[in-house]
Amino acid sequence: MANNFVRYEDLITIEEYDEETDKEEFVLLPLEDDLVIGKYQERRNMLEYGHQIAVRKTVYKKLINVAENLKQINKNYKIIVVYGFRDMKKQEKYFNEILEEVKGKFKDEMEMYEYIHEKIAVPVVSGHPTGGAVDAAIYDSVENRILDFGSEILDYSTIQCYYEAENISEEAKSNRKILRKIMMKEGFAPYDGEWWHFSYGDKEWAFYYNKEKALYNQVEASRIF
Repeated sequence: MANNFVRYEDLITIEEYDEETDKEEFVLLPLEDDLVIGKYQERRNMLEYGHQIAVRKTVYKKLINVAENLKQINKNYKIIVVYGFRDMKKQEKYFNEILEEVKGKFKDEMEMYEYIHEKIAVPVVSGHPTGGAVDAAIYDSVENRILDFGSEILDYSTIQCYYEAENISEEAKSNRKILRKIMMKEGFAPYDGEWWHFSYGDKEWAFYYNKEKALYNQVEASRIF
């Protein structure tokens, strides 16, 4: 199954980004309103701004549209985002830590980069540092819980995080399909290796939708706030 995921060698085919769209500003997601919840979930100390999540302005607008579409399915549903922008310096730090661990274990450099990329994206093609990638799910505001998706969001310890995982309930499969459908309706690109990961404007989005260039480049936190 993993052999079908977008690979590092796929993403390096997108060599350019649009300098004009890359000037787009960043915004902070609301901690919670009637449509969107920006609720950071800890992972490797990658938080940037208190407990708020930063994304590109267009990404936020698209998330609002996603949430409005969710209301048509169930008035109690909201879109919850647990992660967005990541500082490029942190992306490089965690990538280099794994690189140091595996150096010398691979004869082929591309094979080594693919191995690392499955754990944390190679910085030059990474989505979160562009502000275009989000980790999202559907939240029931009456039951105060994320819907059943077959695995916990950001849980990489099991292959149940794969979008097409088979050992999950029919309810979970249905919820994954709903989430993917409404996100793609707004132009987000999905990632089969993580049911919760979607992106707009990064290299993965450009590759998925056969674009010549990305809309956003990776940036450091000091540039945006």
